[in-house]
Amino acid sequence: MWRLGVLVLVLALVLAGCFRSEDPVFEDSRGDCPFNSAAIYQEMDEGNPGRFVFETDGASCKITNPDGAASHALFVPIGREWWIVQGEEARTTYALMHRSGDRLVQYMPRCQEFSARRLSSLGVQFDEDRANCTVTEARQVETLFRGWRSPLRRAMGAYRLVDEPS
Repeated sequence: MWRLGVLVLVLALVLAGCFRSEDPVFEDSRGDCPFNSAAIYQEMDEGNPGRFVFETDGASCKITNPDGAASHALFVPIGREWWIVQGEEARTTYALMHRSGDRLVQYMPRCQEFSARRLSSLGVQFDEDRANCTVTEARQVETLFRGWRSPLRRAMGAYRLVDEPS
């Protein structure tokens, strides 16, 4: 069951995000990993929840899944415990993370949640159905994600802080 959570966190950053770029748009200097020391988060709402370790690794956050595989993501702070997360894969993806108390929640703003007019005005490239958006500048992601107030806002992953690994 926890493998589903691995897919939610890792695949959401790698594959499922509809905001992508060919190359990273945020420079490493913008990154500010919010975990001062290794933090262990456990999936919520799962029958057999997996635990993930979040820790600072240079400008990025290193995220280690229950199998021990690690990935990196740049956390760009946008205020009040919100971050734009830039995944470090072959094709860069973007998500939002919010921390509230001992909870960490991942959101994936969808291209369809923004009007074609709004996307065009920012220079974002998109397909006819707005199923996928391609960004070329950090300001595009920042402008859209900072103002994201979609009624469709659904968490793609929810985790709670735990004290020690199992």
